[in-house]
Amino acid sequence: MCGIAGLVSRDGRPVDRDRLVGMVGAIRRRGPDGEGIWTEGAAGLGHRRLAIVDLSDGGKQPMRSADGRFSITFNGEIYNYQELRKQLADNGEPFHSTSDTEVLLKLYERNGEAMLEKLRGMFAFAIWDKQKNELFFARDRVGKKPFFWMNDAAGFAFASEVTALTSNRKIEIDEEALRLFIGLQYVPAPRTGFRGINSLPPAHCGTWKDSTVSIRRYDSFEALPAFSGRFEEAVRETRRLLEDAVRYRLIADVEVGCFLSGGMDSTAVAALMAKMSASPIKTFTMGFPNWAADERSEAESFAKRIGAQHISFEANPKDGLALVDDLIELYGVPYADSSSLPTYLLARETRKHVKAVMNGDGGDEAFGGYRRYGYFKKAERLHRMGLGSVVAGLSRMLKSPRYGRFADTLDGLRASVADGYAELFTGSYFNREAASKLLQPEFASKTAGDSAESFIRSHFDPRLRIGGALDFDRRSYLPDDLCVKMDRATMAHGLEARSPFLDQELMRFTAHLPFDFHFRGGKQKAVLQAAIADLVPAEVLSRPKRGFQVPLAAWFRSDLRSAFVERCLSSDAKLLEICRKEEVERYLHENDRGLDHGNRLWMLLSLATWLEKYG
Repeated sequence: MCGIAGLVSRDGRPVDRDRLVGMVGAIRRRGPDGEGIWTEGAAGLGHRRLAIVDLSDGGKQPMRSADGRFSITFNGEIYNYQELRKQLADNGEPFHSTSDTEVLLKLYERNGEAMLEKLRGMFAFAIWDKQKNELFFARDRVGKKPFFWMNDAAGFAFASEVTALTSNRKIEIDEEALRLFIGLQYVPAPRTGFRGINSLPPAHCGTWKDSTVSIRRYDSFEALPAFSGRFEEAVRETRRLLEDAVRYRLIADVEVGCFLSGGMDSTAVAALMAKMSASPIKTFTMGFPNWAADERSEAESFAKRIGAQHISFEANPKDGLALVDDLIELYGVPYADSSSLPTYLLARETRKHVKAVMNGDGGDEAFGGYRRYGYFKKAERLHRMGLGSVVAGLSRMLKSPRYGRFADTLDGLRASVADGYAELFTGSYFNREAASKLLQPEFASKTAGDSAESFIRSHFDPRLRIGGALDFDRRSYLPDDLCVKMDRATMAHGLEARSPFLDQELMRFTAHLPFDFHFRGGKQKAVLQAAIADLVPAEVLSRPKRGFQVPLAAWFRSDLRSAFVERCLSSDAKLLEICRKEEVERYLHENDRGLDHGNRLWMLLSLATWLEKYG
């Protein structure tokens, strides 16, 4: 797990080594264990190392092949590298280290791009071929590890974080990306918020040669055809794949801990880790004082049950104000998932104890765990019964944001199932109606073709009907929001995050499960619940989902209010070039009166701060 960067100059000109050094310095936090810079002619690769596998100098990067033809810089973990190493060794390949990086390099020497078929892990890497004057690069199937790139008059540049590409460079804001952010709270790949800077999508690879970039998909988690087996067969296969995923992620030359909440996903991971580990594991939890969603007591109780050494932290509400600027700098792109704040704080404290940690990310996308899936199922049933319009009218009479969102979903379903989910998804942020009131007319008109609703429609598979909701979240929300959050929050402190539920084979299997397998017998995540019933106490399985919530509404009535007024409502606030001041004020004043606009206010504050830095 590390940070990577690289440059290739146009027309064979010598690479700008000083620029490369600056790019690597910008991602120093990702790798506290060492730095590597390699340049030769028109190419240069950089690396910041977080040593997890092969702690010796044999694992240093950039790494070169024995004949000097290939050079690699790699970020991530190849979990099946020991099996691949043995296969290569059995075929006569000599090895000089025990690192997975050397395995990658030798696989590429033998198989070229086809080597991607063999990899099970999380990765972003680039390999320079000196003989062909060609750069090959790739990103893992789920999108755990980031890869940003740009190709301009100076040549090709790439890095693990967008800040390495924007430093001391002329940049231009991508207004269409900001319109997407307004409805999604993230910017979907390949966009980043900057014109000319791209995010390589998950399961894609590419080449740079003769100043031309070629991008292609090398794999996909197809949802069709649907799994044709029985429910019980799906349960057994889920358990087998989850056990494999945890076992692979225990392979490390450092201690691996576990983020533990009160939910079933991280509880299942911790339980399997405890069963497979020769010594007690360490578990870590963070909560907020006097907050109903605090799960520290539940986590501590389960940790005691499995004999784990449990460490609990408390977040200070004032951290919200102190960290706004740090988070904007860290993420680089427009990003406003509020759970990034406690994840950042939890990672900071956890790093004081371990260098690698497992978590429960991906369980909801794989097995249908979000409350919105239940709402969507109810809305779709009412629509099919011909009651959508009636229930939508009654819901709006209740004057509740929650029922209003349900009514918008029902209205959307009248157009298509994709429109219904678009209204439901964006309802937590700024949906079509809210955005029409919030945005300045000129900005709204200029970016009309890039609304979040149109993006969701274009990425929604109508053949899957209601199951298209899970499919969309796996392909967009998961890699561009959740994986971004975990990567930046952990790597900011030199901590590696490992997510068993995001194992590519488990994700591939669950993508084919019928939607009804996830909602069965009145239970949500039914397949997973059955698969882990012997690991997780019944009270955990039946506990309502809380998520890693933050008391934002309360913060914007106290600690964050003055910062919001200063950055979002002052006469020189750049946010007001995009948003109408009266609407921004309305959300703040309604929040003052007791409505929960915490997420929306956090989005506006994050966007305002980002615009001040880059706009």
